[in-house]
Amino acid sequence: MPNTHLLFEMLQNDLSAPRILLEQVVSYINDHYNYAGPELARFFEEKFPTLEDYEVDLTFSPQYTPAEHHRLEYIPALGAKHLSPSDLGLLKRRLYDAQMDTILKSPDGRTEVRVPVHETFIDRYVNLLRLDQKLPEALHQEILANVPQESHNEVNLLGREDTWQSEARQQILAAFLRAFKHRNGFSTVKVSFLTNFVRTYRPANLFDLERQLDSLIESCQVDKENVAGRGFHDEYLKALNVGNNLTQLSERDVWAHYDHMIDLAGQLKADWAEIEAAAPDIVEKARGQLTA
Repeated sequence: MPNTHLLFEMLQNDLSAPRILLEQVVSYINDHYNYAGPELARFFEEKFPTLEDYEVDLTFSPQYTPAEHHRLEYIPALGAKHLSPSDLGLLKRRLYDAQMDTILKSPDGRTEVRVPVHETFIDRYVNLLRLDQKLPEALHQEILANVPQESHNEVNLLGREDTWQSEARQQILAAFLRAFKHRNGFSTVKVSFLTNFVRTYRPANLFDLERQLDSLIESCQVDKENVAGRGFHDEYLKALNVGNNLTQLSERDVWAHYDHMIDLAGQLKADWAEIEAAAPDIVEKARGQLTA
């Protein structure tokens, strides 16, 4: 059972902690409500209390979107479990009833206001932490058996992704975790890369992986030769670099990114080659599913 008391305390602390307003939030307030930087305090006094819930969400959504490192902080309180929908609803109700305040500061530090933690802030932050996302029991056992103790939380978090919820996909992650241990080559970077790769290419089963990794390597090698003035061509790299282009990333950075992808895909190919030895039962089961 997740430690709901600890989760409540952690959320209460996070949601009431002082925040520096993001530049994009300040710009949105200026552009949509015509309160320039020096008038931020007046915005919170005059306009903020009148906003509809959807307007609060549109204005402050970047401010209350937890990053992956925030999600990781909650894994020890979850352990191998997850919150049920009713538990999640009760947790949010406790947070509403706590009537928390927070301090919001302008980026230049000239304005500081105390405001109530809006229910919309709570809903968005708690929902995006995905505390109700399940870690499949099969993956939990594979993590315990094959992942170094110091990396359990990171892989626990990655194992909760929608990518790994089907049995066929769980076989892929389990087989690679065993191969990493077999080759003494575990890294959370590879697990993260594998998660993103499977999410993007959607292999039907374990045996699709080698071909798809070859395709990624070949695509990166070809595209790397045509970077000048064009940026990323490969759809996987585009997905990883939404919002980036050559005005923000130099051509050298783009080449380095392609090299990084080629290197990681090559490492996974080497791991894949050891799966037969490291996870014969998973390979046998996956083959049986192909012929069923």
